[in-house]
Amino acid sequence: MAKVSDDEFDLDIDVNEHNALMMEKMHSMRKDGQHSDLVIKVGSEEFLVHKNMMSAGSDYFDAMLSHDNLETNTGIVKMQDVDVESVKVCIDYIYTGKASIILEKSEQLLHVATLMQLSVLCDKIAEFLKAKLDVKTLPFIKQTASMFEIQTLITACDDFALSNMGAISQEEYFNELDVEFISFMVGSKNLSYSEDSKLAVLLQWIKADIDQRRKLLVEMINLINLNNLSSPYATSLVENESLCSESPVIMKLLFLKIAEKIGVKGEFVQIPANSFEFDVFAVFDKFSRKIKTFQSETNEWQDLKNLHDSMVNSYYTAVMVKDFIYVFMENCSVYRVNIFDTDSTWNKMADHQCHHGQYLRTAVCNGFIYLCDNETLAGYNIRKNIWRVIKSEKVMLKFCALVGLQESIYVLGGYFEGRSLSSVNRYSQLSLWSAIKAMNVARQVPAATAYGNRIFVAGGFDNGSLASSEFYDPLIDSWTNLASMTVPRYSFCLSTACSELFAIGGKEDRTRSIEKYNFESSRWEHLLNFPRNMNIARVASLAFKLPQ
Repeated sequence: MAKVSDDEFDLDIDVNEHNALMMEKMHSMRKDGQHSDLVIKVGSEEFLVHKNMMSAGSDYFDAMLSHDNLETNTGIVKMQDVDVESVKVCIDYIYTGKASIILEKSEQLLHVATLMQLSVLCDKIAEFLKAKLDVKTLPFIKQTASMFEIQTLITACDDFALSNMGAISQEEYFNELDVEFISFMVGSKNLSYSEDSKLAVLLQWIKADIDQRRKLLVEMINLINLNNLSSPYATSLVENESLCSESPVIMKLLFLKIAEKIGVKGEFVQIPANSFEFDVFAVFDKFSRKIKTFQSETNEWQDLKNLHDSMVNSYYTAVMVKDFIYVFMENCSVYRVNIFDTDSTWNKMADHQCHHGQYLRTAVCNGFIYLCDNETLAGYNIRKNIWRVIKSEKVMLKFCALVGLQESIYVLGGYFEGRSLSSVNRYSQLSLWSAIKAMNVARQVPAATAYGNRIFVAGGFDNGSLASSEFYDPLIDSWTNLASMTVPRYSFCLSTACSELFAIGGKEDRTRSIEKYNFESSRWEHLLNFPRNMNIARVASLAFKLPQ
């Protein structure tokens, strides 16, 4: 016992023991509902707590309960969009200083702990996730780290990925990684893997969704140091890799690399011509009951496939996935045909769940075909032939455009409460919904497509048909205006063929034409008019490669 003054002595009480007893008593009182003066409601669950305890343990509740408001007056705090089990863990932590966690619930717990501003608990969860980091858990932990901006955990995930790229490439999720993460791995200068290995990984990822990603190859191959590519691997690519042979740019780089190894000067190297396939655009002609392709060499339309009988007098849209065309009807029917198999006929697939009539829109991403209507975004699993409905939250889906780019679906424009929208929302299977920079022009029923790692939008309706066009660059989150089309259009198609952008058809008679955007002159040019004996399904045009 220490003497403090002549009349006062310090009793040497164990502070930690005292605090522990007090916390235990408060926790017991909470469980018994004794002296509780605050109710935290999560859905149908109610937690009886003490205002002073919650204020002392959480800056969130301290700020809330320090003012005259509904919560302080009623003694009830309603928490929405939170996991009830995670709320219980956080309340128990405030009363006891203890918490337990499982990996599957860590994101929800981190969300609630962040909301309640429990910084120590948040740090402990981050330490737990870092300890659990391995090849299997990497996508989940990196997503969680990015969502809550935990820089130390983001760095740990990045360092782990660079050291384990080979093992990661063998995981099922690898093919679903976004372009930014793949670029980070194969483009890192600190990576211990050879350039051969990095290029092999890049080609594997592109082939997993070749229709959407093949155009990224020329851009992303610049991430590889081709000077360090081995001559045998370069030779193998030239001889066996059709994905590389499609691009004269890549073939030139590989041939120059081989020439360098064998001592042949670059100017004497002859690059073989790429003549395996060529781009076309195709339309659904209800009059002739045919899918027709336009041949620019002969300036003629040619028949490619018969239409299904149900497509003659209905509204529908179409997408191309590998060798198959999928058609989505206004009556919810879905049909598929192999466009390159002359004997293939239309097969009926599982009905879709949208009722959007003539304004149905589709896009392809991550092995899913996405379909939207007034209120619902639905995803069609191509492999399993099943549908799943995706909550759109506050995203307006009426009269919008839909585009797939870089592992995400973009919802552009639309119509809400009597006005056209310029808003753009992005849906990712990893990050769910997020709003991005709005378009420069409000548009309902516009047309949109992805090309060259950008999104192009044109036309639409806003107190009249629109001719304006613009593009979005996701790297800088910015929209840039382009020249206006030669005629205003809405409810039409944008398609990419022959490395050019085509605006095809429209709802009005004056849009019975096709025009293309000239990237060199930065303007739209009229290409051709549809013959009067053609009746085009206006939102079902496609672009794809035909083998010679």
